[in-house]
Amino acid sequence: MIDYIAENERILNEWRKSNEERGETNFADDGIMNKGNYYLDKDYDNAIRRHRHESKLENTMWSQCPLRVLFLTKDENTDGNDAWDVRTETFYKKGGEIPPSNNIVSDSFFYQNEACLFYGLRNTKPEKMILYDGFSWEEALKFSDEKIFARINCKKEAGDPTILDSVLGDAIKENYKYLKEQILTLDADILVCCGHQNDNNLILNTVYDIYIDEFKYVDCVDGKGTGMHYNKKRNKLAIDAYHLAFFKGGLEARYDETVGMYYEFLKYLKKTESIDFSASHRIK
Repeated sequence: MIDYIAENERILNEWRKSNEERGETNFADDGIMNKGNYYLDKDYDNAIRRHRHESKLENTMWSQCPLRVLFLTKDENTDGNDAWDVRTETFYKKGGEIPPSNNIVSDSFFYQNEACLFYGLRNTKPEKMILYDGFSWEEALKFSDEKIFARINCKKEAGDPTILDSVLGDAIKENYKYLKEQILTLDADILVCCGHQNDNNLILNTVYDIYIDEFKYVDCVDGKGTGMHYNKKRNKLAIDAYHLAFFKGGLEARYDETVGMYYEFLKYLKKTESIDFSASHRIK
């Protein structure tokens, strides 16, 4: 079995050293999310939040995960304060008890969106879309607690709420070999590329480059942009998505835009290729 955790840590250490050599010292670790015990800690805004330790089970869970979901985001929003380890994050409200109650969701649109998308993508099938109002916060939080997923920031040096395309592009170019190795090492099945703006997505473009243009746009709904990009050779899907904190239209609109088109993609692929993409990718 591949040691995904150890390999990811090796890449992060090399990336961190490279950043430090350029004078950058606010590095945010990321990768496969922790599934160990909860603890309380202060984040960048001095608020107490629930975090999770590593459990030592993450590697087995990722190895056996039927459908690996990876969220690719820009960088960590610290507003100029110290970065934290992305892998310790949870989707729970600030403060509170340990262990948390399953129905206390974060006030952050970013985390709410991520929790909803993760639940919808993992549970939607060609026969049935999981609707936005078809599950509760308690279900979504419990699912994110129990199931494994991953998140990678394309720029590891902590940043602000927004980032210029030029800044993100330069960071990706400068650290491309590390980002490429990290993405290929984790070997996700669904890559949610959260970088769409101005009809462009630098993160999606980078995924295309990493996989040598093996991804192709799928027009599964005639005349409507779907955001679905399929890699038939490796049976992977890259999704052209907005940044997780992009609020325009509200949470339901963001959910329907991604999970709704994912549902159309599932139906299309099963009809045209007789492939159930939502079935386990670990069964050979």
